[in-house]
Amino acid sequence: MGTYRFSVLGGLSVRRGTDALDVGAPQQQAMLAVLLLSRNRTAGADELLDALWGDRPPGRPVNTVRTYAWRWRRLLEPDPASPAVLVSCGDGYRLAVPAESVDALTAERLACEAGDALRTDDRDAARSLLTRALDLWTGEPLRGIPGPFAERHRQRLRALRLDLLERRLTLDLRDGRGESCVPELTELVDADPLRERFHALLMSALGQAGRRADALTAFRRARQVLAEELGVEPGAELVALHQRMLRGEGVGVAVAGEPAGMAGSVGAVGAAGRTGNRPEKGAADARKAAAEVVVPHRPAGHRNPAAPAQLPAALPDFTGREELLAQLVPVLTEQGRSGPAVVALSGMGGVGKTTLAVQAAQRVRAAFPDGQLYADLRGNDGRPAAPDAVLADFLTALGADPRTLPETLDARAARFRSEADGRRLLLVLDDARDAAQVRPLLPGSAGCAVLVTSRTRLTSLPTVLQRDLDVLTEVEALRMLARTSGPGRVDAEPVAAREVLDACGYLPLAVRIVAARLSARPAWSIGTLGERLLVEHRRLDELRTGDLAVRATFELGYRQLTPEQARAFRQAALLEGAVLPVPTVAAVLGLSEPDAGDLLESLVDLAVLQSPRPDRYRFHDLLRLFARHKSAADDPAEADRVLSRQLDFLLATACEAFRWAVPGDPVAGALAGTAGTEGRSFPSLRLAREWAVDECETALALAARIADGTVGSDNAAGSGIAVAALRRAVDLLIALSPSGPDPRLGQVLPTAHRLVEAAVRAGDRHGEGRARFLLGTYCLAAGQPADAEAHTRAAAEACRAAGDLVVLRQAHNDLGLITSYLGRPHEAVGQYDEALALARRLGHRSGERVTTVNAAIARARSGRAAEAVPACEAVLADLRTRPDAVVEAFTLYALGLALQALHRHEEAVDRFTACLRVSEEAGLRGHGTQARFRMADSLRALGALRPALEQARRALDDLQEAGAARDTAHCLVVLGRIRIGLGEFAAARDCLERARDTCVRLGLPDTAEVTALLAAVPAG
Repeated sequence: MGTYRFSVLGGLSVRRGTDALDVGAPQQQAMLAVLLLSRNRTAGADELLDALWGDRPPGRPVNTVRTYAWRWRRLLEPDPASPAVLVSCGDGYRLAVPAESVDALTAERLACEAGDALRTDDRDAARSLLTRALDLWTGEPLRGIPGPFAERHRQRLRALRLDLLERRLTLDLRDGRGESCVPELTELVDADPLRERFHALLMSALGQAGRRADALTAFRRARQVLAEELGVEPGAELVALHQRMLRGEGVGVAVAGEPAGMAGSVGAVGAAGRTGNRPEKGAADARKAAAEVVVPHRPAGHRNPAAPAQLPAALPDFTGREELLAQLVPVLTEQGRSGPAVVALSGMGGVGKTTLAVQAAQRVRAAFPDGQLYADLRGNDGRPAAPDAVLADFLTALGADPRTLPETLDARAARFRSEADGRRLLLVLDDARDAAQVRPLLPGSAGCAVLVTSRTRLTSLPTVLQRDLDVLTEVEALRMLARTSGPGRVDAEPVAAREVLDACGYLPLAVRIVAARLSARPAWSIGTLGERLLVEHRRLDELRTGDLAVRATFELGYRQLTPEQARAFRQAALLEGAVLPVPTVAAVLGLSEPDAGDLLESLVDLAVLQSPRPDRYRFHDLLRLFARHKSAADDPAEADRVLSRQLDFLLATACEAFRWAVPGDPVAGALAGTAGTEGRSFPSLRLAREWAVDECETALALAARIADGTVGSDNAAGSGIAVAALRRAVDLLIALSPSGPDPRLGQVLPTAHRLVEAAVRAGDRHGEGRARFLLGTYCLAAGQPADAEAHTRAAAEACRAAGDLVVLRQAHNDLGLITSYLGRPHEAVGQYDEALALARRLGHRSGERVTTVNAAIARARSGRAAEAVPACEAVLADLRTRPDAVVEAFTLYALGLALQALHRHEEAVDRFTACLRVSEEAGLRGHGTQARFRMADSLRALGALRPALEQARRALDDLQEAGAARDTAHCLVVLGRIRIGLGEFAAARDCLERARDTCVRLGLPDTAEVTALLAAVPAG
């Protein structure tokens, strides 16, 4: 393991000793980059998905990550007996490599050591360390690697390199090497013209080289580019340097991180300019900065009467928020501002705004010797504090005689600003209703600071920092639970502790409540409380102790909503789906999308809703539960109405997406109606598919509720389920089927089973046929062909009984696919012929084409390839009058298979090549990938082994990334045959063993053939 060297400061590379390893495709490299830069920390599945794809993951992303992990493990652990390098941890992975084997981590270490050397004025050591760090860069960091994680770290590593360059060049200038620095600095200024520090260094270098006129010209260029690009004047450093040069004074340069007074004696330039180009501090430094506050020097004779000290006590068990505190402390205490530092903290009720504000205020109180003022503005209790009354309290606390206070709000605000002038005061304004309540309370003195908390975003206040507080991280929540509940309890029940925190939604108030309840009940286990919290309708009642209650906190915020906001809050919470798109909410509320968007944004501003990305909204779990309780109390029928509207909207939109995915298919016209509900329209197939993929989980959850009878109850029918709602739910999933859902989603197969059972209970043969057909489709996609056959045969029987010919045709087509999959191509031909007859009866032209091609593939595999060739050629001729890229690619693939079976390999290669071209032009990755490895097999038969190897390897990478297990096995067989032809018997055996294992796991009929081929591989 110690012989590995990993490089990310350029293109990603991995070396084992002197050997460079094949790092694979860019997306595979992206996964390794995440693990390398995570510094031996485990990256969970969610973190990896977000790092690689952000909010646009591909289909089956978890399987793709597992494939990448498998490839890296094979590469980095060639010897099974060697220590693990890629370690599986839960659903994530950790790279167990020393930091010194990663060039970026080495560069960061060298940068820190250089800083230490500078602080001890060891310039030679600092220069050596900086040079060694800079030499590690070979180009653009993480070059060519996609994904948001790579882009974030690319920017960070670029900034690190520029910082190292700046420090090394500063040292060179300190030692009088200005003339030699001019070319490099000129290049840096050209490449990064907005970095003022480089302009300053270039001016200094030109000055040292005796080129005063050029230095002044450099200043003019800097001023011009800053004005044109940013609309600002140069900062104080550049201006001061320019003035000294105009006066003909000497120029010295200070080094970032060096002790005060080390710079040259005449006109020293500060190490960091106005653009803030200082090296980042580590987390430990940030925490230290947050804990240490310097009391400013006070002028002699300044009067300091008894100062008010109104801050509440900080919680002794305060936990977490250290990073945010590290931001708040320097912002509140920074000197040299032109006005007061106003910081606003917003967030939902119970998220810990007040606790954090008090904690921050207590940490910085020493910096405000003239006093600390506190006011509870009661913004959410229905009786908000009047600003004039708050000002009266503040003025009195500062020594004013209450009898002399002015009467009007404006006059009191002016008096307060006068009293605050020249003082260093800290104000904590807790629970503000809005900006209008806060604005009169703000001092005007730059020596003052104000911390405001509010559920509402106070965007119109003149703040220097605004932060929305999120819930606790898992680590923070566990620490809070452990500190308060009692020693050892969390360690004794770690799983139960996490279940309790999940039920609390990591909301600080809820976590504090359950911790307090456990502390007061030492005989209870954490699991006991967890079981009580699992009962959803009782959860909010369990989350209370003493005067702390989650429900009461939420109630305060709810009372502030307008009737329209309250209705939207309740009804949006009733919708299925973790994320709520604006179009769905608009359809349910009966509003236009712009109006619905404005209404939802107002709820975000009031901190009762979150917006993870534009036009997408979500609830905190406990707030959603609270809203549903309010709905049930106000109108018990509201939930059924809302979910019925959601179902209609989703079905109408899914039908539109289906028409895009399968144009001309009569299934679209046979799906259930939606009572006049208008769905979304789409300008392209891509957007239709994206919508379908996004809504799959929501559709499954809604269908499950309908199958269970919790939506659309129709007890008059004696079934407990409204048959109309059940049929619409099944049709919704059928309409989504061309784009998903992914059968590996945990709820897919159970939901389909429940729909079948519900239809049987209701005695609805029409619904049963469609639900069984859906279940068969999911089973086949999940690699369960035997189950798929049983359900699809039952579906055909029910559809025939109900006269549902549209789905009956599709069921016969699917039975052809299934029996072919199971190695019974002769039977498959019969099923396809029945589907073909129904397609002609229904006038289903596109279905007729597809089934014809399916039957051709079955004929080719059953020894009737000569019949398949003219059938495919007839479809291709028909496509000249009615083009369809999907069908064309599929037909070319089928024709290639038939020609291959007839040993007409040159013609097969031509058809497979044409299939690849059509697939790439139309973005049809699946057909193209299959054509690629089939073409490789024909190339092998023609003796072109090296081209065959390249095509097969490319196909294998794509198939593994897509998670196509069956096709991966077939491709491995082809690759194994090619390796045998090349005499690479060990590699061939490896391919065939992997293919055999997959065939056994999937129950494929190819197992015997692969086993026989494996046995025939020569030794060696």
